[in-house]
This record gives sequence, structure tokens and C-alpha cells, in this order.
Amino acid sequence: MPSASHTPIQSIRPLQKTWCSHLACLGPVGLAPVAPGTIGSLVAIPFAACLIANLSLASHGLVCLLWILLAIWCCGRAELELGLRDPGCIILDEFVAVPCCYLGLLALHPNLFQAMKSPEGIFSSSAWILHGLVFALFRLFDITKPWPVGPAQRLPGGWGVVLDDVVAAILVNIVLMIGWWGKNHFPLFA
Repeated sequence: MPSASHTPIQSIRPLQKTWCSHLACLGPVGLAPVAPGTIGSLVAIPFAACLIANLSLASHGLVCLLWILLAIWCCGRAELELGLRDPGCIILDEFVAVPCCYLGLLALHPNLFQAMKSPEGIFSSSAWILHGLVFALFRLFDITKPWPVGPAQRLPGGWGVVLDDVVAAILVNIVLMIGWWGKNHFPLFA
């Protein structure tokens, strides 16, 4: 019996993949034999770094929103083409959600945002720590699916594929902002 996350669905094009399927799988990246979602999340970190380095915070947010909308449509279409419900090879959802993980902290801490705009800043020790925290927290929430991540995944089609990752990104934002607040308000953590 197939697992709940790989439930067969009615395929509109059995065995025929379009650009939607290829994009939803990030080309060959989604075909990794082990942990494709983790690899997709790792691939998203440099993408997020490029957004931070080259865009205003508002533009970064707009790009995230547009990618999310494209991913909802594309991942839903890919599910139909592949004939599976949220298969592991679809990793566009991780790719578009990871850049969202930075928005809250960068809005809260404009100096960090400005520092990360330079080549030195994007590769600074603070940036590496932030990238590591984003990656670890995002994977934790994406894999364990705490409330409300789990219920979001049960939404139909591309909505469920993508929005559970967006909700996980919101949780990452909350944890990072609380951590930043705690670091600045309690000398023990400074």
C-alpha cells in the first residue's frame, strides 16, 4: 500500500513530463536517490543569498510571493503528470519556501540585511550561522510537520505541496525573531 504522501492520483499524462514536472523537480536535483527535499533546501540557500544581496527587502518578498504562486500551480500540475500525491521528487516547494525564512529577521534587523548585501557580508560568519539556522530549522519543521504545517500539507493539489513549506518558513521566521529578541534582551545569550 502506498504511503499517504505518495498516494496515486489520476494522471492527465501518464509517463509524459512537461516543463512543469521538470521545474517542480528542479531538473535532476529532485531525482536524488536520498533526501531530495534536503538537497532542494540546500540548493535554495544560494538562491536566497542572491535575493538578499541584490534586492530590497520588499522586492525579495515580492519575488517570494510570485515564486510561491508559480510553485502552487506547477507542483499541482506535476502531481497530475506524475500520477502521485506530493512525491519526494517534487522539491520546488522547498526551493521557494527557504528564501521566505529570512524575511522576518532581516526586516527586524536592517543592519544585518545591509551587511549581507556585500560579498564579504554574504559570506561572513554571521551569515553562515544564519544560513545554517535557516536550513536546520526549516528541515526540522518540514520533516516533523508540527501544527500548522501538517494540516497545510493536507490541502488539495499544489496548495498542499507548497503551503506546508511556506508555513514551515513562517515558523522559522518566528523562531529566528524570538531568538534575535532574546539575544538582544538577555545578556546571558549575548
